[in-house]
Amino acid sequence: MQSPLTGAQIEVTYLIKEVAGSRLGYVEISIPVASALIGHNCFHAGLEVLHWELQCLELLLKIVLLSIGMVEHEIQRYLEHALVMLVECTWDTQTASSKARHALQLRTHAHALALRSLSARRDIGVEDADPRNTKSGTSLLVTLKSGDFFRQYCKPELMRSKRRSRRANHDHYVSDAMKSVISPHMPILESHARNELLAGANTLNYAGIRYLRDMTPETLEHAMVTVWRSLGFCRRGDLNVEALKGSTALDTLKRFEAGEDVVETLPEYRVSRDRLAILAAHGPDIADKQRKKLRFKSANLGRQLQYPRRWSLPDEMRNLVVSERTAPAIIEELHQGLAFVMDGVVPKFDDEAQKQAWLGRWMLFAKSEQLASLHAAN
Repeated sequence: MQSPLTGAQIEVTYLIKEVAGSRLGYVEISIPVASALIGHNCFHAGLEVLHWELQCLELLLKIVLLSIGMVEHEIQRYLEHALVMLVECTWDTQTASSKARHALQLRTHAHALALRSLSARRDIGVEDADPRNTKSGTSLLVTLKSGDFFRQYCKPELMRSKRRSRRANHDHYVSDAMKSVISPHMPILESHARNELLAGANTLNYAGIRYLRDMTPETLEHAMVTVWRSLGFCRRGDLNVEALKGSTALDTLKRFEAGEDVVETLPEYRVSRDRLAILAAHGPDIADKQRKKLRFKSANLGRQLQYPRRWSLPDEMRNLVVSERTAPAIIEELHQGLAFVMDGVVPKFDDEAQKQAWLGRWMLFAKSEQLASLHAAN
């Protein structure tokens, strides 16, 4: 199914599962929120506009569910009880140049590969890492044991690639209406590393997110921090120093941070005991010899990449994304579209060109989704 607003692809999957001896039907819906609402996902305003995105998303979901034949009470039940299974959180890390951005990506590759080599350890969150450095661009996919994922790449590089997969075309969708609008701003992204955290159901539940109504900037950031720690990063301020006071672990940590090879200088039993205490306090892995071979500190890399240090969208670009400036108009059109899909009601317009553009979008949607009564009535 295509978004009636932008034409972006919305995936609707029907599943039949055996539950307690009965066959139950499930509907799974995957929506690229930014692409479906505004026509691209090249720039984002951040968690501060989440409430606007959720308002738009709920209306869009109602239209999707109506289009597949659900009636009003079924739609309400779906919205109240549908489980959130995966959320993608995206932000950019700005660097001084495309060369500096590429160097940052290579450091992230090295960090991920070091953790992959240690994946047999129970306390290491990384299961696999797939770094790629080809003519098509530099990218990284990290698979976590928790069922979460991390991706990093340069957006313009992958959009230019002629060897993109069908999935990549879906991920980098730009509507015809937005191509000329965002094109002048795309060079900005050449020096940006794009970071994507994909938080799965277990991590979301741990953060308190089970249903759409549970999603807030606070709960979603909690999920992001959980995935970040699984990647072997700790945000500055995460270390719980109080938990280490009164133990040898605090002294061990200070010696480690001063550059001492504590694995060689301290007794093995103490290293083992203090390592677990430091990890429990969200500190570094003092016994990680793989990352000691790196020519950079993973903690510094994590601080550079973390969400609080993201590139902030300039004020003049807030009209290009879902934000407090664009969301009211999106919500209004979705309300109009909902009335159109439910009852065939076409809104009144003072401007004929605006009316024809609206009809063009929604009649195309009615035709593509075989809403025959609407197509015939209008």
